[in-house]
Amino acid sequence: MPVPASSFLDEVPKGNVITTAAEQRVPWLFNNTGIKLNSATNLMTRVDAAKEGTYHLFVRSGGDKGAFKVAVNDKVTDTVFGSAPWGWKAGGTFHLHQGLNYVKITRIQPGAVFDVLVLSEATTLDEESVLTLQLNPDVKLLKEYIIPRSNAVKFGDVNGDGKTDFLVLEPDFSAHVFDNNGQELWQWQAPEEYTKERSEFEAPGVLWDFDGDGKAEVVHWRLTEGKEMLVMADGQTGRVKKQTNWPTSPLPHVYNNFRLAIAKLTKNAPNELAVFTDYGGTMTVSTYDADLKQLWMHTEHRKKDNLGHYIYPVDLNNDGIDEVLVGSLLLDAQGKEIWNRFDLLPDNHDHADSYKFGDVNGDGKLDIVTANSETGIFIYEAMTGKIIWQQVAEHTQQIQVGSFLKNTPAPQVVAGGRVYGNRQIGEPYLSGQLYWFDRQGSLLSKWPGQPINGNPDFVKGDWRGDGKEELFWYKFRLNNRGKGELYFPDPVFHMFDFSGRGAEEVITLSNGFLRVYGSATAIDSGKDRKKDTLYLKNTVVNHTHY
Repeated sequence: MPVPASSFLDEVPKGNVITTAAEQRVPWLFNNTGIKLNSATNLMTRVDAAKEGTYHLFVRSGGDKGAFKVAVNDKVTDTVFGSAPWGWKAGGTFHLHQGLNYVKITRIQPGAVFDVLVLSEATTLDEESVLTLQLNPDVKLLKEYIIPRSNAVKFGDVNGDGKTDFLVLEPDFSAHVFDNNGQELWQWQAPEEYTKERSEFEAPGVLWDFDGDGKAEVVHWRLTEGKEMLVMADGQTGRVKKQTNWPTSPLPHVYNNFRLAIAKLTKNAPNELAVFTDYGGTMTVSTYDADLKQLWMHTEHRKKDNLGHYIYPVDLNNDGIDEVLVGSLLLDAQGKEIWNRFDLLPDNHDHADSYKFGDVNGDGKLDIVTANSETGIFIYEAMTGKIIWQQVAEHTQQIQVGSFLKNTPAPQVVAGGRVYGNRQIGEPYLSGQLYWFDRQGSLLSKWPGQPINGNPDFVKGDWRGDGKEELFWYKFRLNNRGKGELYFPDPVFHMFDFSGRGAEEVITLSNGFLRVYGSATAIDSGKDRKKDTLYLKNTVVNHTHY
């Protein structure tokens, strides 16, 4: 019976941090998740024993300083853990009751790390059998790709075989295209000029079949002979098919938020491109047709980030044509301003980090659900910009809306509140905690009890293919009580019908690995959701971490 470190996270004491195998420089950690004990405060969880009896304790831990003991119910180990190189150590025998029993990490000298405890009826430990118990039994690894280090991967079908291929964008804007088998088809290496300036945010790129031949083109940024270009390249070869000037002033300039998204600006199928460029004091919102002919441009003179990090072409009034949302500014399909809330958010630090869309007030119309940094959450009427309700949730970084909680009227809003740590005293720079709100904006709960280190994101989708949306955050599936159950070894990145089976799969991205996970109990409908161009546009292609 494994007791993973993640089972102690509900009320993890302030100061403790989660860690990975790569950070510990070891071949593996159980679930790729350990806890570094920086606090002397005890950790506790409960384990459910199938039957009463004598159980043997084994602990996997490591550390060159610090130590801890383990208490099971009312008995404490004589053995000390976490004060030697990584490995297993036996901790003695314990009597467990049938049902719930207390397990406590205690007598802590800060500095030790652990990843899993095992309570076994056997007197010896079979490590191989422990390894088979990692992750939730409903989680199945479908694909694993080794890719260049990246925080921006875009998806589409570049060779027309009906399978999902992908574009990997490096922080310096270099581009690599891989097919579904993981074979690299081509790459474009960005020049070293201005590399440092380009490496802070996601690089711009998108995959879309603009010419209707069944094969997606790659649209991205290139620097050619000292000029910035918006390039449409053949998805299989990288050959330039069309190009035009990137909508910026001549170099040099800074690179803040460069983003691309597919738009539907007519009653026809979506086939336009929306471009957002924030290059230091000036920001442009531009749209292009399938030949990269510019349709219109809107310009704002504002400080970095004031219009957020991404551009959202969304049909907010259900007329079949997208509006274009960027920051606290909404434009129509011709580039005419519908509304702005610059009066409410004039400070560039209080910008929109994330947008989601749903009918929060129950009037049958889409509302805009916004994570607005230090100013918190704003729920807007989509076509007027009128505030429905607002709340605070630390630095509100990520947000989602949907029907997730039991015995709570839908929809609920959940925000990822970011906490910035003091690195000079050893605190993690970024940590996160969930804030759950009902549809009127009342706080329901938080999870976990203290923020956990990382830069977590949400993904949601029909995990089992049964029509019910599931919500995932960081490495966790969020249950109907708003608490996390560890599902994945790496942070979630995206979620859609990658395999074309109908159920939606979770994609994780970390340390040069792109992995695709599906439900072991998923219903295979045989219907590829990506054949719906609106699903392809809204769910698959127009995706950002922000």
